[in-house]
Amino acid sequence: MNRSYSKIRHIQESNQRLEGRLISEQVPVSEETPNTQYMAAGTKFCFFGSCRIDIKVIDKTTSQIITSQGSEGSDVNSIYPQVIKLVQDELTTKKITGVTLPTLEQLEDTSPKK
Repeated sequence: MNRSYSKIRHIQESNQRLEGRLISEQVPVSEETPNTQYMAAGTKFCFFGSCRIDIKVIDKTTSQIITSQGSEGSDVNSIYPQVIKLVQDELTTKKITGVTLPTLEQLEDTSPKK
């Protein structure tokens, strides 16, 4: 029983550290107080001159995906602002403010490694 409790506690503490690290790495896109009820995650993928960016916002209390937006093209620097605008527009429609969205540099790169 002690062992089981110890493992659960270890997992909970690891999850808290990971969440804290993710939150500290994100940069607010506005001057508002960050809305910590929601978590944003994103990926970028480039292959043979074609790139795709996907960003989703999740309600941390219910694990519900609030919005998931993506776009593709040949230049990540032009795709990123489009995806951010799509996400922000959807959040505005749902009257959700202060969500911290990832910067282009913070997106997880899932491109094939050379």
